[in-house]
Amino acid sequence: MPHHSWRLVLVLAGAAAATGGAAAASDGAPAVDPAPRKVDGARGCVETIRFGVVDGIAPLSVAPATAWLDDAPDLCFAWYRQPSGPVALEKISNGDLDFATMGSVPFTTAIERGAPVSAIGILAIQLSAEGLATRYGLQEPRSLRGSTIATVRGSTSHYMFEAFLLETGIDPRDVTLVFAAPKEITRLWDAGAIDGAACWTPTLDHVLATPHGATGTPALVVYDAETLRRWGYRTGVLLVARDDFVARLPDVAQRVVERVVRAAYAYNTNPNSFDWTAGRYADVVGRSFWLELGNETTFSRAAVAEILTRNTWPGILEQMGFRGTMGAAILRRQAAFLFAQKDLAETPYEDAAPYLDRIDISFLSEARLLQYETIPLDADPDPVPDFVPYAVRAQMPVPGEGCESFTVLDDENATFDDGSTGEHAYARNANCVWALRAPATGCVALDVPFLSSEGVRDRVEVFSATGDLRATFFGRRGGHPTTVGCVVADAPPPGVAAALVGGAAPDIEGVGLYVRWSTDDEDELAMGAIEPVGFRATARAIEPQERICGPGRGGALCDAPYCVGVVEVTGEGGVIKTQVADDAYQPNSRCAWRIPARGGRVVLDVARLGLERVRDVVTIYDGGAAPPGFNTLARPPPVDVFGRTNELSRRTRYRMSGTHAPSTPLVFDNDVFVTFESDGIANGPRDGGPAGLEIRWRRDVVDGDLCPEAASCGRNGRCEEGVCVCDPGYYGETCAFDACVGAAVSDLAPSGRIVSSAGVDYPPDMNCEWFLDIPGREGEGIAGIRLRFDRFDIESPEGQAATTDRVAVVRLLGPDQGVPLVAFRRNVQPGLTSSVGVAYNPVTDETSYTFDDGDTVEVLLPEPAPAGETVRLALAFATDANNHGVEYRGFDVTYGVAFDGPAFCDERWPCAEGEVCEDDRCVDEKPRKSKHSRSRRQLRRMKRGVIVAMIVFACVIGLAFCVFGGIYGARVVRTKDELETERVRVVRDQVDSARQWVEDFQAPFCVVAADTFIALGALRPHEALRDGPRDADDDECDKQHTRLEFYDSVDDVERARRGGAVFVFLSHQWLGHAHPDPAGIHYKAMCRALQAVAEDAGVALSAVRAWVDVSSIPQANQATQSLAVASLPTFASCVDYFIVVAPDTEHVTTGCGCDAATYRKRAWCRAEVVACWARRGADRMFVATNRGLRPLFVDTGDGVDTYLEECLEVFAGDLTCCRLQHPDGEPCDKEALVPPFLGLIAELYRDRKQRPEAWAKVRDRADELFPRTFSYESGGVTTTLPLFGDLIEAILRLVDSEGTDGASPEPVLRGLAPGTTGQRHVAKAHRRSPHQHSRHLVATAPHSGDGSTLRGSRDAGSLRGSPGVLFRALSDRVVRRSPPAALRELPTASPAVTERSTAATVATAASAATVATTETPRDNWASSPPASPWSSTSLWSSSRSPESKTGSSERRLTWALPTGRAERPRVSTVSLQPVLPTVEDV
Repeated sequence: MPHHSWRLVLVLAGAAAATGGAAAASDGAPAVDPAPRKVDGARGCVETIRFGVVDGIAPLSVAPATAWLDDAPDLCFAWYRQPSGPVALEKISNGDLDFATMGSVPFTTAIERGAPVSAIGILAIQLSAEGLATRYGLQEPRSLRGSTIATVRGSTSHYMFEAFLLETGIDPRDVTLVFAAPKEITRLWDAGAIDGAACWTPTLDHVLATPHGATGTPALVVYDAETLRRWGYRTGVLLVARDDFVARLPDVAQRVVERVVRAAYAYNTNPNSFDWTAGRYADVVGRSFWLELGNETTFSRAAVAEILTRNTWPGILEQMGFRGTMGAAILRRQAAFLFAQKDLAETPYEDAAPYLDRIDISFLSEARLLQYETIPLDADPDPVPDFVPYAVRAQMPVPGEGCESFTVLDDENATFDDGSTGEHAYARNANCVWALRAPATGCVALDVPFLSSEGVRDRVEVFSATGDLRATFFGRRGGHPTTVGCVVADAPPPGVAAALVGGAAPDIEGVGLYVRWSTDDEDELAMGAIEPVGFRATARAIEPQERICGPGRGGALCDAPYCVGVVEVTGEGGVIKTQVADDAYQPNSRCAWRIPARGGRVVLDVARLGLERVRDVVTIYDGGAAPPGFNTLARPPPVDVFGRTNELSRRTRYRMSGTHAPSTPLVFDNDVFVTFESDGIANGPRDGGPAGLEIRWRRDVVDGDLCPEAASCGRNGRCEEGVCVCDPGYYGETCAFDACVGAAVSDLAPSGRIVSSAGVDYPPDMNCEWFLDIPGREGEGIAGIRLRFDRFDIESPEGQAATTDRVAVVRLLGPDQGVPLVAFRRNVQPGLTSSVGVAYNPVTDETSYTFDDGDTVEVLLPEPAPAGETVRLALAFATDANNHGVEYRGFDVTYGVAFDGPAFCDERWPCAEGEVCEDDRCVDEKPRKSKHSRSRRQLRRMKRGVIVAMIVFACVIGLAFCVFGGIYGARVVRTKDELETERVRVVRDQVDSARQWVEDFQAPFCVVAADTFIALGALRPHEALRDGPRDADDDECDKQHTRLEFYDSVDDVERARRGGAVFVFLSHQWLGHAHPDPAGIHYKAMCRALQAVAEDAGVALSAVRAWVDVSSIPQANQATQSLAVASLPTFASCVDYFIVVAPDTEHVTTGCGCDAATYRKRAWCRAEVVACWARRGADRMFVATNRGLRPLFVDTGDGVDTYLEECLEVFAGDLTCCRLQHPDGEPCDKEALVPPFLGLIAELYRDRKQRPEAWAKVRDRADELFPRTFSYESGGVTTTLPLFGDLIEAILRLVDSEGTDGASPEPVLRGLAPGTTGQRHVAKAHRRSPHQHSRHLVATAPHSGDGSTLRGSRDAGSLRGSPGVLFRALSDRVVRRSPPAALRELPTASPAVTERSTAATVATAASAATVATTETPRDNWASSPPASPWSSTSLWSSSRSPESKTGSSERRLTWALPTGRAERPRVSTVSLQPVLPTVEDV
């Protein structure tokens, strides 16, 4: 919205109503009625005027904190904060506000859409209070290309930004525009998700004062409103009032205008006076402004004075001059902008009269006559008082007040409410559900005697036991109709309560009605004469009764003169109407009628259609099932290719808006569901006339065809076999529509023709789909579809026109699930001009083309369909709110199947030149046979003799080749068998290593007692808890509470558990780069969780053992840290309780939100969760949030837990190494997770009979959850590398073979490929030597862990010549760390240098080991073959070399260093010996 420096939204309670509210019971009652106001007991106010305030400051801001406008005991003013002008427009239109200040652009929307409001004054002309601010470096207009800018859609800021692009020559399509509310804009800026914001104060101030969330750079102003005003784009902030309120209380409107004039005059006369810079006026204005922002204590008078200078405050004559040619021109120009941006459906008015009629200057004229512009603020009459206590406060929610998520009420007379008390605001983001059980009478009635909410955003919804919407109530007026619900005879469908709650909720028997109260995250922060808000409802028993309401009436007692909720239509015919009166229907309506066919036909005759174009819509569905929004069990389908929810399916038959009703009745052979939906601004056609919907319906007996005679199809179709076949471009059962109106299903055919419309100009807001079933053919699969556009005339983006009209091709996979293949938009530049078929790979975003008549494109599927399979496609056509005043004829396309083989052909698709059509296939034209002469036949006989001789000779040669080939083949087979045997052994080693991985720890399991942990006061690092205080000055308390307990094996943990210990794994996401929990938010949640665990387990805190990463994993020693990190899945799987610590907070470094949702995006977090679930189940897994401890997994009723389903996708989670693109060729953390998860899979499969539900979660998604390969990116190069390979299949086969006594597992592993080795960083680290063509690092050891000698894999020649052989560097336990720098930089001798022995000793703080390097002569290579490259060797194992004389551990690492193609590789050996921690240079 344009609400700039001063944004008042004068919210008047005096007017009317919201959609759910009731009007009077008389038939002639208007759609929106003024409701009686609640008497203010404290001050005796008879009526409360509602003033909505949009963030900002104006001279009139002296009023809220001083009650300057109050006239007790008659009138009191309440001031409500509004997020933007478009929102304020909707609220004042539907009666929630009496006055509103808004920018001139939203007011133009009100004029063009026929909202019942008028401007009675101008508050401000913007200068610097509104503009565009971008991060540093984007201040030049051309630099905005490719940037992302946020603004409020339909606001003055939006208008100015588009004008700036136009004037500077920037194509709007080169800038990504994000529409968001002001609060969301600040969040996006802080997170670095946008590059700038077009907004107003105080959002603009926040952007300028806060560094960019991604780059850390400051923001600078690109332009402000004053700049655009000089360019001719004038805007202003207007004072707007409801027409019916002004007619009812003109004296109040006069008073408001007089106060505006006086305040502007007082400021303009002396803006630098003490009163306005630091005195009483700055004080009361500042209190009002900071209350708008929710701050009741802090404000700056100097800031008030500075903000007031950002706008000009026009006097009476300047305001009155707006009602003239200039003002009409300004509004008309803004209307053209809104029309181009698709915010308006109707063409803007061309003359000035409609604009001038909505500018009422009568109150300004009266104020001028009374010379109010010359009266100081502190003079009579009505001087500005000092601030009053009751006005200097903001109505805000109180922590702890609210309602439960699910409540069952059994009382025959029960009362319930939103949970707020007194004048406190109700809770934000509430979602509370009450199940009202029907008493002995079988029915329950619901009354809502009190409701005061923030428009349609905060509402009460009533649902039947089957989930149908019965009523929606919201807004600030009473008189809501009674709703009745009865127990259904048959069992209601399951899951209604769970769908309403949005989580786990039981199905309750005997329920008559469900009631849901839901709110958003906005808060109006009311000031002044605060009114009670929220709702109160009562449920009472009622006898079952049959009551059929007259046309246009709603509610269980037919006491509402408008439709309400879903109605079950009875009888054999009748009339459906949206309201009783013909002048206006209800704003924000959601009505529906279910008409059963009962074996006959349903005939609908639309007698009247008078709706606001595009905004208010009637949709007719084939079938009685309710669509989303009208039944809680009807879930919205996924977002379609057009970027919005696709409510179209095969059931959508008609979608109507505006005033163009079908000329013939609509006939259905099935049940019918009719819906009516409206928004909150206009409630009828813009240009007048009868409003609403009237349908006369009847049920006919099926006694023949739909078209018993040719005339039944009109002039636009023909009757064939009892069904109307429409001419191209006509639609409907009787061909009555000249454009598509919903879904159309084509017959099973390989080709056809689709014409979107037969008229000259296709209508706006079209959502059409043509469902195509393309049959396959034997031996050939379908590769795609060919499209020949004989006409492609849809709206193109020109100038400021932001069209979204497009044609898309979608591959259908289910009823409401599809994969977009390609989308076509029209471009103003020449696009595709070839008449030859061009193949396009599938894309998901739109592509712009301009097709000439006859142009052909071929849209390919991602993969060809199997031979003979029928492919289901949909051709979708969606249009926006208008065609920008230009006539477009739509498209005419001929489609045909594209096979994975010879081209398809028929009468629509002829073959190319030189081809003929045979059996629907294009084949080469066969040449004619020629006659041969006698001499030619003789020559052929001579050639045959020569050929016979050559064949004999070839047979002899072939026999010789067979002999030698057999010998060679035998050697090849033998070699392949050896390689296969080696591969089987490698797979077996990897599988065995994985199973051993999860059986025990790879590093000590470190925990701290819960009472000690709570006494720490904050998270402490591992070393501090391990070593205790190092300084004598350390606190004595620290010395007593720095203890860690170490468990070296799983058996140790089990023994401690039998002794009464309870182990808890605390998993969390770090909140800072330098510290895991800078503010102690997670620590406090951990302490509460540990206390809850102790209470649940029935033990003392001292018996609880807590594992938390920063305290349990070494932070200084990288080597031991790597071992502990690699053991995380094993640690997580051996505890009694697993708790995810994820309260809602922010990362202190990035400013991004951190909560349960961001936690489960991390791959390591998912790994911990899944590891615990796989071994321990989900019974003791919890999540600690701001709302306390709750189960981690919640079954929604259909057996699917979305949290668990997402966590199972461990290898699709986020990893820091992938984000950093694996510097220095480091291995990916995904590879480190392979061994533990392979071992967990083996356990799940082994125990599948005891835990079938756990194995079922993994079984069907194994290929997806544990991929064979993964994409590895390093240094800008992406490669596909093995991950699990065939190890999943291998481990399942091995588990199955364990039950066969004496059987060797080797045969079952044949043909399976090994998985990752995780060591690409070693190969990359040795690419610097110019003497080497390749290098491999092989880890070997003289003895294995059990003392046996490790065998070599093959001789040097086979090792050097075998492609694809991968080598492990140090051991399975340190695969995620690069070798020490000294090891990576060891010098390599040139082949010309004499062989020598070199010894070097290196000691590092991380390993405290000595590395001795010895080069072995090439002649010793054969006698020292390398070990198997996949042998399990441990850097820290206790095996010793034969040369070891001390008791220390020593391991030898040998790697081959090939120096040339013809040479044997040189061998280097490294021995690692524990020594004292000294440092020596190499």
